[in-house]
Amino acid sequence: MVEMKYVFVVICVLALAFVAFMATSSGTGARSSVPSQTGAAGVQAAAPGAGQPAPPSPAVQEVSVHASGSGYDHPSLNVRAGQPVKFDFSADRSAGCGSQLIIDRVGVNLISRNGETVSATFTPPSPGQYPYHCGMNMYRGMLSAS
Repeated sequence: MVEMKYVFVVICVLALAFVAFMATSSGTGARSSVPSQTGAAGVQAAAPGAGQPAPPSPAVQEVSVHASGSGYDHPSLNVRAGQPVKFDFSADRSAGCGSQLIIDRVGVNLISRNGETVSATFTPPSPGQYPYHCGMNMYRGMLSAS
């Protein structure tokens, strides 16, 4: 009987640890692994010299994709290369693996939980095609930078 109490206590501790882990992993930091303006797509410029005006920053282009059980609502998007892009992503619960969106060439990996919108900001370095897809490569789309 004493051993059963210890087993019960161990199970309770493990359950609480699991709940704590799940609560911390659902925060905003776990949704996107892409810091703004860094990685393969964006290299931050050095600060301009003293007395020199800062160069004008290009306008941020905003695009969005929503995944449902039948795929992405925008299977193709157009942006300008060399200018920052704010990519908003959301997914229905019925999207399954489509709740993840990956753009390999610029290091974007977004996961939408429970329909929430998550975002990444990056800069397409050159004109070209930037395919995006879900984690299982079943949902696909194309970001074209000109």
